[in-house]
Amino acid sequence: MLHLIKYPLDETVKRFFNEVAAKGFEKREVQMEMANEICKAITEKRPLTVEAEVGIGKSFAYLVPALIQYFRERRQVVIATSTIALQEQLYHDAQSVLKMLGVHANFILAKGMKNYACMKRVHSLYSRHKNDIYYGRLWQMVRNGQQDKAEITMNISDTEWDKISISNFGKDRCKSCPYTRSCQYHKMRSTLVYESAIVICNQNMLVSHLMNQQKGKGLFSPSVSTYIIDEAHNIESKFRNAYTTSYSKSDIVYIISESVKNIRNPILKSNAEEIIMELEELFRMFRIQVQKQESESEGDANSFFLEMNKDIKNKLIMIRRKLASLNAITERDAGPVLQFLREATNGLKENIVWLEKEKSLRLCVCQKDIRRDISKLLFSHGRCTILTSATISDKQTGTPIEKCSYYLNSIGYPVIGMVSEPKKSPFDYDNNTMLYCSDAMPYPSIERRKEYRVASIAEIVKLLEVTNGKALILFTSKEDMEYVYKKLSNMHLPYKILMQSKTSSQAYQLDKFKADTNSVILGTGTYWEGINVEGESLSQVIVYKLPFPVPEPIIEYKMSLTENPIDEVAVPEMVIQLKQGVGRLIRSASDTGIVSILDPRVSLRKAKYADVALDALSVKNRADSIEELHTFWDRITNEGSQKS
Repeated sequence: MLHLIKYPLDETVKRFFNEVAAKGFEKREVQMEMANEICKAITEKRPLTVEAEVGIGKSFAYLVPALIQYFRERRQVVIATSTIALQEQLYHDAQSVLKMLGVHANFILAKGMKNYACMKRVHSLYSRHKNDIYYGRLWQMVRNGQQDKAEITMNISDTEWDKISISNFGKDRCKSCPYTRSCQYHKMRSTLVYESAIVICNQNMLVSHLMNQQKGKGLFSPSVSTYIIDEAHNIESKFRNAYTTSYSKSDIVYIISESVKNIRNPILKSNAEEIIMELEELFRMFRIQVQKQESESEGDANSFFLEMNKDIKNKLIMIRRKLASLNAITERDAGPVLQFLREATNGLKENIVWLEKEKSLRLCVCQKDIRRDISKLLFSHGRCTILTSATISDKQTGTPIEKCSYYLNSIGYPVIGMVSEPKKSPFDYDNNTMLYCSDAMPYPSIERRKEYRVASIAEIVKLLEVTNGKALILFTSKEDMEYVYKKLSNMHLPYKILMQSKTSSQAYQLDKFKADTNSVILGTGTYWEGINVEGESLSQVIVYKLPFPVPEPIIEYKMSLTENPIDEVAVPEMVIQLKQGVGRLIRSASDTGIVSILDPRVSLRKAKYADVALDALSVKNRADSIEELHTFWDRITNEGSQKS
C-alpha cells in the first residue's frame, strides 16, 4: 500500500502505466495525456471536461488516478454512466486495475430499482398462481437472492418484468415490507450512504443524489470526493428529466378519487365526478393538438407543443379551483398537483409547459433555464467532477472551450473548470474506413418524403451489395424505418433483415444480428449510441437522414436564446448525434468498414453546415461513387484474408 501514497498522484499514475507496459499492457500516449489531466483535476479539486474517442482507453485513464486517490483519501468515489452494459464493463475494468495495483477495495454496483425484482410483488403473484410452474420457479430464484434482472435465468418479457420490478422505494414504504432484510436493492441503497466505497451507478441515480443532497437526503456518502461521469453528453437531459414535473389524466383522477374515498357525502362525490369530466375534456383537447403535430412531424417525437389557447387556459383554471375547493373540505394532500396546475396555467414566463406522449399522454412543466442549477449541483467547491464522452465537441476549430462550447454552455460549466483538447482515436481510420455521401437522393423535405423513401430503397440495396449485408441502418423516424424494413424484407435479399423490436429486448435483437454475420439491422433512438458490435458483423453504418433534432419545446426554448438558432443549436445537436451514430462502426483496432450517408445535404454541399458535419467525423477517406466503395471493400477483404 505504501507505493500508492509515497509519490505525488501524477508520478504514481505514471509509474503504474510504465510498470504494466513492461508486462505487455499496450501503452498509449494519448491515454497517458488524459490520465495526467485527470490527476491535475483530482489534485486541485477542479472540474475537467475531456472528449475521448473510441480506442483511447478512457476508462483506464480515469479509473487508475481515481482508484489510487481513493486509497489516499478513503473517501467515496462515484462513477456514473448511461447504460447497465457500461456499468458492468467498468466494474470489470476496475477489478483489473485493482489486481494490477495488488490491492482490494469495496465496490458497489448500483443499478436503478427497475433492474431488481421486488420480493413482495413476486410473492404476491406466486400466491395467486401457486400451481403455475413459471411463478414457482421465479419465486424460488428471487427468494434465493437472484433479484438482479441480469442474474435471473428465465425469459421474462418487458411487460411481465414491469409487474415484478421495484416500482418505488422509500423508508416509509419499505419499513413495513416483510422482505426488507432479504432485499438486495434495499441492502445496496443502505450501503451507499454509509460505506466509503467505489460506486458505479447510472446517471439518473447520480442526478437524484445531487438533488436530494440539497435537502440533506443524498443517496451517497457525504464524503464523496470525486464524481466521474462517462457518456457525459447525456447529462443535461438527465437533469432536465429530473426537474420536470408531469401528470397524466389517470394520475390526477387517482388523486381526486382518493380524496373522496370513504366519504359518504353525495355532494362531494358529485363534485369529484364533475372535476373528472372536466379533466376528460381537457385531455381530449390535448390529444387533438398532439395528433395534429404528429401528422406534420418528419421525425419521431414524444414531446409536443402546448398551445395555451383561451379554452385550455380556462379549463385548467376551472379544474384547479374546483380541486382546491374539494381539497379544502376533504383535507387530503392535493397540494402538489394544485401547485403543478398553477405553474402550468400561469408560469409560462419561468417555465416550459408541454405535452408528452409515451405510454400515456402527460402534461409537463419544467423551469426554463436549469443551467445554473446543474452547475451548482455538479461543480460544488472542494470536490472534483470529471466529464468525459466520445462526443462532446461540435466544432473542429478554435480552442478546446470553443470546440465544446455548445455542450459547456448547456450545463453551466464554471470558469474555473478545465477543458482539454479532444483526444483523437489511435485507430487507423485512413486505411480501414471509407465515407460515402450519396448524391442520388432527392432533398429530404417533408413535401418530398415519399419520393425520398422510394429512392432510398434502390440506394440501400446497392450499398448492401458492397459489404454483402453486415450493416446497421440508422433512422430518425420509426415510420421511415418500418417502410424500409417492409420493402427490404419483401425483396428476398440474400441476407436476413432485422429491425429494432418494440417488444423483445434490445440485447435479443442484437444477439441475432451478431450471430448471423451477413444480416442487416434497422434501428432508431438508442441504436444511435447504445450498441457495441465489434468485428465483421457490423461492416457498414448507413445514415438514412442527418439526425437534426425534431422540433419540440426544449429545443425551441434553446433556439429562442440565440441570434442564429440553426448554427448555434440545431447543427451542434445534429453533429453530436451524427458522431454517435458513425461511432458504432469502429469499435476495435481491427475493425474495418464503410459509413454511408444517404442525406444529400452533405453530398451536394447545399447547406453551409455540410463541411462542419463531415469535418467532425473520424472517417475522412471519401468515396464519390459506389464503384469506389467496391474497390475499397475488395482491398479490405483481400487484406483480411491474407492476415488470417
